[in-house]
Amino acid sequence: MNLDDLSDFCLVASNGGFAKASRMSGRPKASLSRKVMDLEASLGVRLFERGSRSVHLTEEGELLFKSTAGPLHEIAESVDMLRDGRAQPRGRLRVNVPSLFGLMWMGRLAAQFKAAYPEVVLDVTMEDREVDLVSEGYDLVIRANPKPDSELVGYCFLREQLLVVATPALTDQQPVPVVVRNSARNTTIWQIAGSPGREIETRPVLELPAFTMIRDAVLTGIGAAKLPRMLVAKDLAEGRLVSWGPMSGQPAEIWALHTSRRFASAKVNVFMQFLKTAFPDA
Repeated sequence: MNLDDLSDFCLVASNGGFAKASRMSGRPKASLSRKVMDLEASLGVRLFERGSRSVHLTEEGELLFKSTAGPLHEIAESVDMLRDGRAQPRGRLRVNVPSLFGLMWMGRLAAQFKAAYPEVVLDVTMEDREVDLVSEGYDLVIRANPKPDSELVGYCFLREQLLVVATPALTDQQPVPVVVRNSARNTTIWQIAGSPGREIETRPVLELPAFTMIRDAVLTGIGAAKLPRMLVAKDLAEGRLVSWGPMSGQPAEIWALHTSRRFASAKVNVFMQFLKTAFPDA
């Protein structure tokens, strides 16, 4: 199997077709098509289903792409660094973050990171599902309270306490009307830490998918909610909301993770170190 043909196959697969791969690389579409056909002939399988308007990976193509794209990318990156004789991180860094973290922090962090490492192209996506780093081509993800996973390694760079908050006019007469996340495991009894701690009985009146939406709803006075301290800090300081106390239990942990299947690249390492510097109190 020719590695140049394999590299061109990964180029086409990662760009979703021959035309986009041609525009991105500056190479003729016919040349890329010929190289992929040579690879298909050497393997004896079809890697792409070619339609009149679209190109899709076959099952065999998906398997080959998932198993080779990461290692080939790392090899190319290492060769470039050795050829240039420098260790300055460079290339595309794909990062996936949860919505709340992205909205609150990622704009400022991205700008600061770019200023520090101008040769790294930061590619950030924002969603709340758990992406697959290997098959979806991510270098690094940020997750809240991640489940133990032998395929991922990293560290906690931020701890965030959940507060029970409400408008000043809302009383804690029980059961308390509350706004909850519709993706969370919600219980009717909330444990609030303190000296002494206390319990409140709650009655959900509204379910919403995101913390930012819950905050906006709570500001109308419809009910109380459990919200991250960083999200409501300004509302508390300016008196729009009051805190009834922190929820019992450990603070939420925000982790930066990368795959354990291969060594972390230079750009992953510097981004991890950058987060440590940006959040020194973790």
